[in-house]
Amino acid sequence: MKYINNSNDLSIFLNLDLINDIPIRNISIDTRSIEKESLFIAIKGDKFNGNDFVEEAFKKGASMALVDDKKFIGAKDKKIIYVKNTLKALKKISENIIKKYDGKVVAITGSNGKSSTTNIIAGILNNTAKTIGNFNNEIGMPLSIMNASPKSRNIVIEIGASKPGDIDYLSKILKPFIGVITNIGNSHLEQLKNMEGVLNVKSELINNIKRGGNLIVPSENIKHLSFWKQIRDDINIYTFGMNKSADFFASKIRNTKNGMNFKISSKFIDKDIEINTFLEGEHNIKNILASYVIYHCLNKNPEDFAAKLNSKAIKNIRQIKSKWLRGSTLIDDTYNANPDSTKKSIDLLSNYKKNTVLVLGDMLELGKYKKKFHKDVGEYAKAKGIKTLIGFGRLVKETVNGYGKRGIFFDNEKDLKAYLKKNVTSKDVILIKGSRGMKMERFINV
Repeated sequence: MKYINNSNDLSIFLNLDLINDIPIRNISIDTRSIEKESLFIAIKGDKFNGNDFVEEAFKKGASMALVDDKKFIGAKDKKIIYVKNTLKALKKISENIIKKYDGKVVAITGSNGKSSTTNIIAGILNNTAKTIGNFNNEIGMPLSIMNASPKSRNIVIEIGASKPGDIDYLSKILKPFIGVITNIGNSHLEQLKNMEGVLNVKSELINNIKRGGNLIVPSENIKHLSFWKQIRDDINIYTFGMNKSADFFASKIRNTKNGMNFKISSKFIDKDIEINTFLEGEHNIKNILASYVIYHCLNKNPEDFAAKLNSKAIKNIRQIKSKWLRGSTLIDDTYNANPDSTKKSIDLLSNYKKNTVLVLGDMLELGKYKKKFHKDVGEYAKAKGIKTLIGFGRLVKETVNGYGKRGIFFDNEKDLKAYLKKNVTSKDVILIKGSRGMKMERFINV
């Protein structure tokens, strides 16, 4: 059961008088994913116009289409719903759903870790709806809300930003009870310019948290923490981190054969929570800490958190290990990349005693310092003892130069695949990473 199951539901949330009782099994903005009885929403993009594909959507089985091209004004087909702007219609639908929803809404943003934190806490909480895939923008987030179940006790939503105002727009729709900023790092710098720009856009979330609600933030940067505390005095603020100054911190950390073991300590809990997890790396400790603080704010049993963390409910977490070519170990981190997340991945890879290989694609949207960021990553990989660095793309040539003699550069997909097939051995641990636009997952199935 979802919020949008038929045209009657759509009528309510759009405040329009529509033809009755037309079933809606799913919602799509792409005719390639149209299924029988889909609602097709036509979105105008920079390079395409969804309004041009309405006929194709109906041929593939769509039951209704939401459009905003003036050519559809007065359309005789009552299954075509004309609005002035489909993006604004998406906003209206999702706002009205949230107004009706009586559970707890959690909004998670940050330069890194927001998807992992979303997936961890949504997997641990019972009866919880969450972000679909990576739908975290002004189009995707409303689709996730529309697909949520009215019976869900919680809705956990990841929200992303590429320019000022993005987080404000999304969090005003959500009006969360709990807001989380996982961290502030170098991401989307083409539009956000610098770290201060990133801080400002992520912090837009804070003003849209419900009065009496909760803000969860990292403790490491004193200036950032001071900035956040000055914004609101009518919400609770909790910090998480790796040192004892945080409200919730990790202690007694050790790597295990199957992941990590550590304790969560806090003045807010009676005893430490022992965590055993298949996840690895300090960044994942922080993701788990942030998830636990959400759990705490929802007044859940601490022991349940630890018990559920390794359950099959925890899905779509990145950097999961698997056996690969010739018995090698693969760490698939292809989802996305920026300088900070790449350095965290290098930290993780450097923990392995086997021959370590980093396959890195371009890190995109880094603005005028993109060459410097790429070179810095190469120097960092060398300093951390990564045995081999392989670059693919254009900008990553700077990374290979920064890494030095053992760096290998490819600008041809076929050549890199051939190299991997020929040279990977059972003694290798290979981590593959790059920005989403680089589609580095293509090098896994070689």
